[in-house]
Amino acid sequence: MPGAVEAVLVGAGNRGARVYGAYALANPDQLRFVGVVDPDPERRASFAASHGIPTERQFRAWEDLAARAPLVPTAFNATLDGTHRASTLALLAAGYDLLLEKPIATRPEDVLEVAQAAERHGRMLQISHVLRYAPFFKTIYDLVRAGDLGDIVSIDWRENLVYWHYAHSFVRGNWSNATRTAPMLLTKCCHDLDLLVWMLGPRCERIASHGEQRHFTSSKVGPEVPARCTDGCPYAEQCLYYAPRLYLARLAEDPHNFTVNAITLDHTEQGVLRALESGPYGRCVYRCDNDVVDHQAVLMHFGSGQAVTLTMQGASYVEGRTVRIDGVRATLLANEARNEICVIEHGTGAQRDVEIPNARGGHGGGDWGLIEAFLSAVRGERDGLRTSARESVESHLMAFAAEEARISGQTVTMDEFRASVQQRVAA
Repeated sequence: MPGAVEAVLVGAGNRGARVYGAYALANPDQLRFVGVVDPDPERRASFAASHGIPTERQFRAWEDLAARAPLVPTAFNATLDGTHRASTLALLAAGYDLLLEKPIATRPEDVLEVAQAAERHGRMLQISHVLRYAPFFKTIYDLVRAGDLGDIVSIDWRENLVYWHYAHSFVRGNWSNATRTAPMLLTKCCHDLDLLVWMLGPRCERIASHGEQRHFTSSKVGPEVPARCTDGCPYAEQCLYYAPRLYLARLAEDPHNFTVNAITLDHTEQGVLRALESGPYGRCVYRCDNDVVDHQAVLMHFGSGQAVTLTMQGASYVEGRTVRIDGVRATLLANEARNEICVIEHGTGAQRDVEIPNARGGHGGGDWGLIEAFLSAVRGERDGLRTSARESVESHLMAFAAEEARISGQTVTMDEFRASVQQRVAA
């Protein structure tokens, strides 16, 4: 197909099939998937059928793809977090330019190793920091960098997760246990840290943090509560997290909702209920093996003197970040859920509502914006890229440093933390 970048999709789950695959189907003149890798035969077959991929280009494991000559020069790596290091190193060595889902890896030394490997092999590696491409956050960035607020004094940044999303992804789901994936701040908030680095510059100097998993523990319920919602919970009617009600409501809203897609490919009421009877998403939220925090506050000191707080919490009534940025001349207030940004002048008190460009695609337009920038870069036009793997390393290291600060109760000096990671990689 003339002009279309041909690529292999590695991981045909929610991000792979429903974001990258959906973009390709909607824009066949821009992107065409010619191979697919996924260990789940149903998801692999479904993606292959949608994209016309022949049997010989369907693979069960990324190792099978990496062991042969590249099918095409480009791949999208949308595997689960725990496989990012090994799969990315292998695909880079095999000769692929990559768009990699965040996070880069689940240990700080692995993050640095992957970025260095891309440089060593001379391959392009883009990390899916999609919010740099979302018009909402690009507008905030432009206001900050243009000096509309004056010198920045402080930033209050909140990542508010709606209660059912937190329970789905971080109690029952793939990102619930840090030993299997990574700390909450990395799996959910590396976008936020990346945006702060983008706006303020890369030199965060010190980090302190506090947070814990306080609510979703077995101590909150008695022995009468079963391990699964479908096993006759006596509190089904009043529990916010009762799985059949929660997921059937998502199904009614949108059969292709990301929560439903994670549970089953059978988007019927019977299919959802069957999946809840046996799969992880039917478990009682108080009987899971989750250990990531349900709230966390991070205090950062940046090189130009700005004090920045980042708060993550999973008990919101609505999904969306809220932002307050105070400069010496004006204050910016932003609400992602309402798609609103205003600037208030200090001297006059005048309030200006800022127009935000229209967005296409998920993550407020960031998904499609990132894909289009990556495809342009593959064609040799790199002006649209707003980040790099090397830049992404910094926000990842900040997340790991914040987790160290949370666990130790001590402030972490970033120069010392960066040096210790570099030493471990070099050892």
